Order: sequence, then structure tokens, then C-alpha cells
Amino acid sequence: MKAFIPFGITDSMVVSSTISEPDTSEPAYDVATSYAEFAQVSVVTTDSHLVYESLVSGNIGNPVTDATKWILKGNTNKWRMFDYNQGNPSVGQSPFTVVLRPGRRVDSLMLDGLKASLLDITVRNGIDGDIVYTLDGYLLSRDVNTFYGYFFAPFIYTKSVATFQIPPVADPVIYLTLSDQSGLVELGRFAVGQSIHIGHIRWSPIVDSDNYSEIEWDAFGKSTLTPVPSIPTNELKVETDKVRLSAVRQFRDQANAKAVVWSGMDDVVHPYQESLILFGVYRSFQIDISNQALAVINLSLKGI
Repeated sequence: MKAFIPFGITDSMVVSSTISEPDTSEPAYDVATSYAEFAQVSVVTTDSHLVYESLVSGNIGNPVTDATKWILKGNTNKWRMFDYNQGNPSVGQSPFTVVLRPGRRVDSLMLDGLKASLLDITVRNGIDGDIVYTLDGYLLSRDVNTFYGYFFAPFIYTKSVATFQIPPVADPVIYLTLSDQSGLVELGRFAVGQSIHIGHIRWSPIVDSDNYSEIEWDAFGKSTLTPVPSIPTNELKVETDKVRLSAVRQFRDQANAKAVVWSGMDDVVHPYQESLILFGVYRSFQIDISNQALAVINLSLKGI
């Protein structure tokens, strides 16, 4: 099992992106413009890319810091993929391309909240330098084992992809391209970092989700269903050698209240890998050291 805390992404790290800023749905704030209720505007400064929504009609001359007139909605469309504490995706025209230059060594990458049929990742050592890693493939598929399924089963998207195989070169430049036949692609999170090997999972993982949807019945038994996206959870037992325990405990401290990429399986083509990738926090990180050779970690994870 591996995990990493994503690097914070700054303006200088984003070499290029096909998503424009400001986006047409979030024009740059203009103090002389009168904004309608629910109108959205963007305010972009160095390393800050924010969107505000008007709370009133005829909103003119009021700074976005006025909480009675504006509410902060989050990051701009271009930067939502780097806001790891939310789930609103960046949406771009297909093919969508972003080039990221972290300015430090990376060995891991995760894409989450994907809606694209084709993925292409190339990592070079420096801009236009030697290619050191590639990952590409189809993200839209269907698993069938009958003739009926072959003709009628729906296609489904792979929503998460993670790799921990990037060579730690001095100046990694990551070229990401996503394509979809619909003409639009979505990317919820684009995270890179340096991973830690926590240990090997015992093959008894529990993959679940917390369901926050509401179901109400009236006096006549009629139900009202209010669907809300569920939050994934994983329950894992991980074995780690005693010599690695200090590093694991240090990582546990660093991961307190942090968005972390967790992966119970490194094989990017295994059918179980997506189920064992989770972008979230640990609820419990209990370490059992009753065995003098191997520590057993009871890990409870919850997505964000």
C-alpha cells in the first residue's frame, strides 16, 4: 500500500492549460458592472483563483469581500482540479490538455473525478526533454461475458487513476491530455507528490460508502427520495516491517487533517485498483505491534 500528500500547486507550476481564465461563465469582476442575483465573477491574483456569486440583484460597486452582497463559491474552472478539499470538477473542451511542472521530484500521480474516454500522460525530464514515463489508455469500457451484454450493456467511465511508477527525475514536466467523444471532459482532482510505502495489505479489504441520501415516508407510506452523492470508505489491514514503523508513524502525523491519496494496489490495470484508490482522510490509523517482526495497521479511510 502506498500514499502521498499532494503538493500544493502554484501559478508558476502550471505551464499551460486549454481551459481559459476567466471562463465565459465566470467573467472577471468589474466594479462598474451591475450584477444580477446568482451571477458569478472571478477574481484572479497571484496564486489565487476565486469565484464569487452575487447574493442580490443590482449588485454594483460592492467589493467581493462584502459578505452581504457576495458569497465565495470556490476556485475558478481552470483551478478546481487543484483544489483538493472539494469535489467540483474542472470542465474543458475535448481534447483537454494541461502541462504541469512541479519544480521538484515526483514519483506519484492521481486523477480523480474523471469523465473522459481517453487518457494520455507523458512525463519528461525538463520542457521537451527526454520522455521518462508514459501512461495511456481507454477510460470508457464495459465488462461483459454474454452476447446480450456485448450488444446492450452500457459503457461506464473509469473515475480514478493512480500511478506510483514515475521515475524521480530532477525536473519532471507532466503532459496530460484527456479526450471524450461528447466534446467535454471533466477532471475533479489532479494530484502529484512523493509517496511512502506503508506496507502490504492483507487480502481482506472492505470497500464501502457512507450514504447521505434522505428517504422520508409520509403518513400514507409514500416515500420522498433525496439523492446525495455517497462518500467512499475503505477498511484495510496493512502489514509493515518493524524497520519501517518510524517512517509510517511520521507520515501518520503529517497526514492529520490532510487530503491524502491512498492506494491499496499499485497495479494500474487490475480491476480492483479503482476500488482501492481513495482521495481522503484517515479516520483511524491504529498500529498493532504485538508481533515483534511485523506491525499490523488497522486503517480506516474516508473520502472527501
